[in-house]
Amino acid sequence: MRFLQLLIFTFLIAGCNSGNAPVKKVIIDPNPTSEMAQLMRDMTNELASIREKLINEEELNQNLLDFALIHEQEVTDPSFNKPHIKPMSEAYAYAVDAFNENPTKSNYSAIINNCLSCHQLSCPGPVVRIKKLYLN
Repeated sequence: MRFLQLLIFTFLIAGCNSGNAPVKKVIIDPNPTSEMAQLMRDMTNELASIREKLINEEELNQNLLDFALIHEQEVTDPSFNKPHIKPMSEAYAYAVDAFNENPTKSNYSAIINNCLSCHQLSCPGPVVRIKKLYLN
């Protein structure tokens, strides 16, 4: 009888504890997928792949990157339409072109610096993700 009571008590305690455990939700992409958001996610994936190749000292072909102009994309929210977006988008495109002509670590770093500069001014959320793209 005592064994049965202990068994029932154990199941009750176990059942109560499992319902009280906090559930952690990880948000990977917090914004809806506008053209600009999708472009930046694609750019991040491409740059992460190139980063690994540079770290492993793999040979890179020219013209690896082909991205639309950032400032011509539909934005997630109208508040992202700021005056500095167009010139920074053009500077980014220039850095991408330089990398495509000469895919070096230095030109790759220039691309990442462009990303960071713009995001520090307008949308700081992805700064942590961008910093992970730096070469160590």
